[in-house]
This record gives sequence, C-alpha cells and structure tokens, in this order.
Amino acid sequence: MTFASIRRALTIIGIALLIFGGWIATLRAGWWSDDYATLRARYGGPPSQFITIDGTELHVRDEGSGPVVVLLHGSIVSLREWDPVVERLKSRYRLVRFDWPPYGLSQPDPRNEYSTARDVALLQGLVEHMGLDQFTLVATSNGGNIALEYAAQHPERVRALALSVLPIERPSQTRAVDARIRALDWFHQRFLPDYHSKYWFRLILEDTTPAGFVPPQILIDTMHDFNNLPGAAQRQRTYIASNTKLFKTTDVGAVASRITAPVLLQWCEQDTVISQSADRTIARFTQAPVTLVRYPQFGHFPMWEDPDLFTADLGKFLDKVNQP
Repeated sequence: MTFASIRRALTIIGIALLIFGGWIATLRAGWWSDDYATLRARYGGPPSQFITIDGTELHVRDEGSGPVVVLLHGSIVSLREWDPVVERLKSRYRLVRFDWPPYGLSQPDPRNEYSTARDVALLQGLVEHMGLDQFTLVATSNGGNIALEYAAQHPERVRALALSVLPIERPSQTRAVDARIRALDWFHQRFLPDYHSKYWFRLILEDTTPAGFVPPQILIDTMHDFNNLPGAAQRQRTYIASNTKLFKTTDVGAVASRITAPVLLQWCEQDTVISQSADRTIARFTQAPVTLVRYPQFGHFPMWEDPDLFTADLGKFLDKVNQP
C-alpha cells in the first residue's frame, strides 16, 4: 500500500468519525426527539384527556360503559399497552387508564418525585377527581406494585385485582439478556444515555416475549417517542433508583398480606423478568382468595401476545366479581 493510499484511507476514516461524532452530538442535543406538543398532537386526540392532579398533568383515557375497571401499565411502556384489552372489553365495562409518571404523555412531576408511593397518591387523586367509587384494578409489571399499594391503602375502593407478571420480589438480575442489548447498553451508558432508537425498543420487546412474537409497531413507536421526550430518561432513572432501593431495603411483597379483595393472577411462565414462582406469589396473599391462570406460552406482554385468550380470562373474572 502506497503512502497516498494510506492517507486517503485515513482521510475517509477521519471523515466517517466526524460524521458519526456529529450524529451522536445531535442525538445528545435532542434534535432527533419530539417535544410534548408534537407528541400530544400525534397521540393525544380523543379519547385522550389531560387532567391535572396535585400539579402533575396526567394523560388519561376513559372509554366504554359499565362497571369501572382501572388499568395500570408497566414500566417503559404507557397506557397504550392496554389497547387490545380495551378494544375487547369496552362494550361492557368502563375502562379508565392513565400514564403514571415518569412514563407516557403525562407531564413531568413538578415535585420531581418518581416512586411507587407518589404514583399511588396520583392514582388516588385521579380517582377522587373522576368520582370513581368502587372499581377493579387491573395491572401488569411495575403497575402491579402500584395496584397492591393502592388496594392496601384504600380497600373500600377496590372490588378486586387482576395482576399479571407481578414483581413482588426484585426482578431477576441474572436472566440471560440478548447480546445485542448488552452491547447497546455499553454504548448508551458511555455515549448516548438519553436517547434510544426504535431498534433498541424492538429488541427489548423481542427479548421479553416468546420466540416468534412480532412486536406491534404501535408499541415500538410509542415507547420510542415517549421515552425520548426531553428529560424522560433522567426521570426514569430517578424512578428506577427509587424502586431498586425499595426492593433492596424493604420486603415489597409483604403488602400482599394486607389485600382482602379477590385476586386474579394471570401467570406467564415464559416471562424471565419475574424472580418468584407462582406458588410463592400466591402464598403472600394470606387474606385474599386467589384465582390462578397459568400460561405456559406467554412472556412479559400477554395482552399483546394473545389478546383474545388473555382478555377472555380477564373478562370471566371481571364478570364474576361484578355480579349484582
């Protein structure tokens, strides 16, 4: 190789590095992320509404008619996680869901407090604002922790609970994670902590669901758009730190012993995020009657993996606990 060819190669590499560095700089500056106004126009049309509770504007959807059901999504996602269930149940139930901070289209909390306790307080404020008397709580993943704490504090409001992939112990720290996610984790921690691509969110969904599941585009798009809002990543780190401390310093699952309302546990046996077994989970509910439905084929997002089956079982439970 001649000196001239080496120089050309180095020049090309230098230009490529400059382009790459410039691209990273624009991502870090937020040039590739939308703001709240843009996303509210894109995702916040009817039936969405925005209700301010204790200074925090919450993104809320209230659909259908009949006995009231309040749905709590998991972390990283938003109220859109429940789209398939709402479509199948709104003909006979009134379904209320909201983006609990720091997720979704809800505005940043002016108190900068992101924790299970704060979300329980916001949920109670929303319940009072909407005049909800008694209702069933349906929750998944970290939404289940909010639901349990709420039901323990306000048993007079909660007719029953339906829970899936419930982390009453700290989520698994040893689960096998896709090598591509591990590599991207390394990159993001060092160079791009506040922005993640749609490819990243697709990998997360694929890594927590059974082989062959195709993540729906609406989940990928909303996860990407909401989680890349200005400051969203830092708010989520605050919430995760609070949640991690809670699991490390307290017995989070002990709250289950205070629940007296009937419980449906929709247990997803291919979910690798949850640490404890179904039997250990049921044993925690010392005062509540528990109905267990096992799904050997489901992972972390059962309401999308087979919405017909998941919602049919949920609907049977709702019909039973809402009998006159």
